[in-house]
Amino acid sequence: MAQNLQSETIQALSRVKKSDYRHHLFIESYGVKVGITANYAEAVQAVRKTLEEYLPDCFVEIEESETPHNFRLRWNPSGIDSFYKNGKKLYGAELREKLLENLASEIRRTVAEFAVGHVFIHSGVVSWKGKAIVMPAKSLGGKTSLTAALIKRGALYYSDEYAILDADGFLYPFPKKLSVRETSDHRQQVLRPVEQFGGRAAAEKTRVGMFLLTRYKPNGGWNPKTLTPAQGILEIIKHTVPIRTNPGFVLEVLNRVVSEAVVVKSNRGDVSKSVDSILDFFERNCL
Repeated sequence: MAQNLQSETIQALSRVKKSDYRHHLFIESYGVKVGITANYAEAVQAVRKTLEEYLPDCFVEIEESETPHNFRLRWNPSGIDSFYKNGKKLYGAELREKLLENLASEIRRTVAEFAVGHVFIHSGVVSWKGKAIVMPAKSLGGKTSLTAALIKRGALYYSDEYAILDADGFLYPFPKKLSVRETSDHRQQVLRPVEQFGGRAAAEKTRVGMFLLTRYKPNGGWNPKTLTPAQGILEIIKHTVPIRTNPGFVLEVLNRVVSEAVVVKSNRGDVSKSVDSILDFFERNCL
């Protein structure tokens, strides 16, 4: 039955003509212009609503124009849909809710890679006593759990996804809801507002006090090693989104920020046992 449904969906999608894509949404975020077209007005409305979660207060709608990044969304009456980026299919025969999440994530990655005058680093970010703690990490690297633990201790929330730096080295909030993995399937995420962790989101830019390069190790102990600026940049680059598209600007910004901040590397155990040590080190070395 599932095979028949997929076959019928593919046949229906093949009958959608380019002329049917009459519904549009054009946005700009951090200087990146993105166009979204769809074969149903409801699809555009759904994309707009999803982007409000994935690019919170970080995009504006603009007039129709030529855009370098274009997404085409096919909605099907069965609710199994697909989308394309610049003519290339990225997801096909996907359930609608998941497809919208994937589309919004792809648009967010596009913004992070091509942002004008800003550098996006995959990181959890909070501030403590007026300076930011930036925790670069890959997906499933514990960014959100450590960010949430710091928020519960009173840290101000900036992001659990990206540290956003401008050319002068200031860090900006990206206060999306925290992506919490609450089930045994670690690929599934639930968005939780920062208020559920007893915290609040930042509204102003700040300076970076520390880059914390850490990962969880069972029974791991807090044993911080302070890196040289050069060592720190080499570590941070691994998590920097536009390093391939704009390496000169990335290095310029990182050099500026790292010259003012401490870069620390350490394994850690459970977050509940690490937070006090992290904040104690930060207060003694970064304020």
